[in-house]
Amino acid sequence: MDVEDIVEQVVRGYDLALNFSTLPTWVDAMETFEYLDDFEDLDDEELIETLARLAGYPYENFKEVWEGLSDKEREEALGEIEYRIVVLGFKELLKGIATDFYIMENKEMREKIIDVAKRYVNGKIDLYNFAVELENILWPTEDDKKKYDEAVRDYWDGIGLTDYIEEDKVKEMVKEYLIEELEAVGKTSDLG
Repeated sequence: MDVEDIVEQVVRGYDLALNFSTLPTWVDAMETFEYLDDFEDLDDEELIETLARLAGYPYENFKEVWEGLSDKEREEALGEIEYRIVVLGFKELLKGIATDFYIMENKEMREKIIDVAKRYVNGKIDLYNFAVELENILWPTEDDKKKYDEAVRDYWDGIGLTDYIEEDKVKEMVKEYLIEELEAVGKTSDLG
């Protein structure tokens, strides 16, 4: 098994494990990233056990493969695992917005989301202002923000994942999910 195989196995296992998480995917992704990123020793038993569990391998088998990698390869593998987890989490946040039934039914809200997404993708506003404007579309009043406090906090965890993703990739995902997907919904005749 090489670095790419290990990354694939762990990320695939993580993706499957998300089906059993009680947290929104983007919150789980942030927590998992932070947990993995805290390991300084790549030979740490807890790190190896976590990766083995995610990959679906018995600990001893995974440990043997992991220890067969050079330090540089282990560092590369862990970095790629962390990166793919944060990308998955952010993508799921955007997909969650794009496929929300209320948003799909609400033409005005969809148009506002598309507009702010286009302004971000086209460089007219930065990521922070995009995120604040999007929050204000999703939860327009202070009462909404208080009532859905946990959802707002979870949203910002998802936005926080962008700290670990190249801006071009962030813009690509915003374009795909908050522009293209929502524009496609608007072309569907039975929705607003």
